[in-house]
Amino acid sequence: MKYETLCIMVRVTVHADHTSMSDMIGEIESQSSLMMSDTANINILETEILLSRIRNPKLTRHEKSFIVPHG
Repeated sequence: MKYETLCIMVRVTVHADHTSMSDMIGEIESQSSLMMSDTANINILETEILLSRIRNPKLTRHEKSFIVPHG
């Protein structure tokens, strides 16, 4: 059996009483859960909601500059 870590992106549509996106994301990250079931050939060992960049500004995206040659 081979062990792998997969990152799966999930799209969630919500209706919330919060007016702030940060409050919505914070509540989802701290109070909700995500369940994935095993398949015939795969056993799910662990799931985790990864912290979003919207909620945690310390997680920055390192942008690269690209030089476009003029020809």
